[in-house]
Amino acid sequence: MEKRFPINFRAFLVAGIAVIAAEFCIYFYIINRAVGIVLGCVLLCGIAAAFVAVAILCKRGKTKLRVPIGFALALVFALCSFAVGAVSSDKWRDCEKFAGYFGVYGRVCAIDSRSGEYRVELDGLTIDGKPAPGKMRVTVTSGDGNIVETLNFGDMLSFAANVRASKLIKNGGVNGTDYRTDTRFYVSVDSRDITVKFGSPRPIEKFLSGIHTLLVDNMGDRYGNIAYSMLTGDKHALDSEISDYYSAVGLGHILAVSGLHIGFVLMVLGFLLSKLDKRISAVIMTAAVIGYVVIADFSPSVVRAAVMAAVSSATIFFGGRRDLFSSLLCAACIILSVKPLYAFDVGFLLSFGAIGGIALFANGIRRVLVAHKANNKIGSAVGASVSVSLGILPIQIHYFGSVQILAALVNIVLLPFITLNFVVTLCLLCVAAIPGCGGILVVGKGLFAALDYVAYGLSFVPLANIHIYARSSVFACYAIMFLASEFFMMRRGKPIAVLYALIMCGIIIAVSAV
Repeated sequence: MEKRFPINFRAFLVAGIAVIAAEFCIYFYIINRAVGIVLGCVLLCGIAAAFVAVAILCKRGKTKLRVPIGFALALVFALCSFAVGAVSSDKWRDCEKFAGYFGVYGRVCAIDSRSGEYRVELDGLTIDGKPAPGKMRVTVTSGDGNIVETLNFGDMLSFAANVRASKLIKNGGVNGTDYRTDTRFYVSVDSRDITVKFGSPRPIEKFLSGIHTLLVDNMGDRYGNIAYSMLTGDKHALDSEISDYYSAVGLGHILAVSGLHIGFVLMVLGFLLSKLDKRISAVIMTAAVIGYVVIADFSPSVVRAAVMAAVSSATIFFGGRRDLFSSLLCAACIILSVKPLYAFDVGFLLSFGAIGGIALFANGIRRVLVAHKANNKIGSAVGASVSVSLGILPIQIHYFGSVQILAALVNIVLLPFITLNFVVTLCLLCVAAIPGCGGILVVGKGLFAALDYVAYGLSFVPLANIHIYARSSVFACYAIMFLASEFFMMRRGKPIAVLYALIMCGIIIAVSAV
């Protein structure tokens, strides 16, 4: 009789654990190179030793081939993650030589005028006459008017200012936001001290600028910017007040392109390509997803969704069972092997936390609801929404110090309307691109106005947003979630294991808070 274990072996589960361990080695490497190198070597040697041991057992027929394959993947991904992270850390540290009062020359790649604040992002940097990596965020000040109002993508700016180099470690944690956006430098400069040389935008910038202009001209600034943010994930022109009350009711995710938006695109394409062969439609859908990833500027959540979609498409060509948990871990390993410090970016964590919650709980919640006579579709919707809220709860508490009580209910009720908004606006945009047809977007304006009124009204509901503060120890809650999920299959001892984990988690959080 085959021996059963509480946790089914998954190759990417082992690889995922190894990559997470490599992330902590990188963190210590940033703080102290010697310590980081020692920890990295210990980790890699340990994984290599485990691989050799299971390979010998496999050769003797005492374990299955997938076990050594799992450890081999773990070694490859952990090695790549640590090596890339170490090199990135060294290059980031080298940027400190550009700190000081220097002449700056760079190309405008983003313009932020939210809430009256004027900021510009530059790439293609030259500082003190030397090429510099990454991007620079420029805060532009002036008493009368501001040059930012006349700038366009591709314009070249030159000025002299005090350049501040970004730090990878900020307030004791990794500066995941600057790492994700590749923002290496900060400056503040008066508008009158800037010299502008007009340039031309890149094709993708021209394309996105055209979409933004089309939406704003026909839907107005408010709803045009909300629609543009929802379609592309670019919130540079979106008022921060709007972002705040959407986030307060649990709808902030629709303003940042994520797996939900990829799902919308795939849904539309699936309907349009339903008559084609599955393999042909899979290729077209994959190409469309890649294009959307480029439009969304390779946002971690979109890249995650794209990798998972590619893994799902691969099952059509090569066969095999679709496994959400394995696909999620595969995406995490691939992304963190290329961009290791994404593990410390809140957007990345929210994206993976949400899908992780669905993988752990959605199916179980659906089964319970269906067993109590609920409709299967309603059970699936409730299960997905509640699971997402559970999956991102520790991240919200740690990074934002708040919990959106209404989030699960609001998303269950409004998701069909949000889907309608996205699909209708996307389709109308294709028609509006025809000269003289932009007025058709007034339909989209009505839809977004209704959504905006609902979001704004719900933000005033008492206790819609509860403030809770906790340190990083709150992430220990994920151990409890895993034990409580269907992936932990110890039937008799499961309640005791969950209770023990809950007690230990409470102790850890309490001790760390002191």
